[in-house]
Amino acid sequence: MRTIDVNAGAGFWPIQAFTDRNLAEQEKTFSSLAIDEVWLSAIESILFPEPDTHDLALFERLTDFPRFRPVKTVNPLLANWRRALVDAKRRFPLSAIKLFPNYHGYSLQSPLMMEVCAAASELSLPILIQMRVNDERNQPIFMQVRGVDAAEVAQFSRQFSALPTIALCPYGGEIARLAEGSTNLLVDFSFLDGCDTFASFDGDLPMDRIVFGSHSPFLHAKAARMKLDHFELSDPTRRAIAGDNLLSRLK
Repeated sequence: MRTIDVNAGAGFWPIQAFTDRNLAEQEKTFSSLAIDEVWLSAIESILFPEPDTHDLALFERLTDFPRFRPVKTVNPLLANWRRALVDAKRRFPLSAIKLFPNYHGYSLQSPLMMEVCAAASELSLPILIQMRVNDERNQPIFMQVRGVDAAEVAQFSRQFSALPTIALCPYGGEIARLAEGSTNLLVDFSFLDGCDTFASFDGDLPMDRIVFGSHSPFLHAKAARMKLDHFELSDPTRRAIAGDNLLSRLK
């Protein structure tokens, strides 16, 4: 069973100390959990004015860690975003584009999204929409950032239905709204918990639209591995969530 983690980062976050403090420690963790491929973005790029500064520095270091696949943070409000994306794709084996609408201050319904999706399609890159970084209930008073609206994510996916899109870190109560998106809208399970994580999807989202996401190092990758391995799922469903659902959209 090939396991692909579509939701991971590396770097520094000002309001959280991470257990794995560098790439070598992260590599050891993912290796011990038999997670074969990890899509990794630079955490600092969420807040830093220019994503290239930390993105490219991270991508250079990833050449020593073949398990990790670079993910480019794109802020469409910046004038140079397209040139930076194309250059990064030329230099590095990018796996995806990651968007942070709530942190960078734009709507998924903005006309800018037409350009972003055109670039993603031309470069054959799926789009990751980070719905939240930290649970809103645990955010400090000086850093209150609401999650991206699930209905907006679903509408975006319907508008650009041919483009593989992954919603990262939704709450269980948002799954029904995300299910209204196109069949190319996938959802990771990193923020879902409880006695049976996958019961959150039952009746709302088909199992062929769920993908593996740990949200490491904000959350522990071992928790995601345990959800997949220990909850009651058929073997075909477990393989599908681990990687097959994703790979089928990337063909």
